[in-house]
Amino acid sequence: MAGLVEQWDAIIADQPDDWSMIDLELVLRDASVSEEVALVLSPLNPWHQRDWRSGVFRFRSARTFGYGTAAQVCRKRLDTLDSLGVAGTLELLRHASDVKPVHTQGVV
Repeated sequence: MAGLVEQWDAIIADQPDDWSMIDLELVLRDASVSEEVALVLSPLNPWHQRDWRSGVFRFRSARTFGYGTAAQVCRKRLDTLDSLGVAGTLELLRHASDVKPVHTQGVV
């Protein structure tokens, strides 16, 4: 099984050059390490659909702006999990590209 950073790099490589945001799901091979993983991933503001001890974490990353943690921070947190020997599968759930902010207030 590929490491988490290797999986991250493959997902990012498959995105268009103008990708804006991606939603990802991390499924741990061993759910018993969920508590430690939650601490490492806390800067990514992960969420889950069930009990957080299920070993399934979802998070969003943003390339340059938008809702989500900076891509560099996501990669670093996954690198930390790799260094701790945490194994899992990282899956792309959704992506958005070519997103531009809309000016809704004030003078443009």
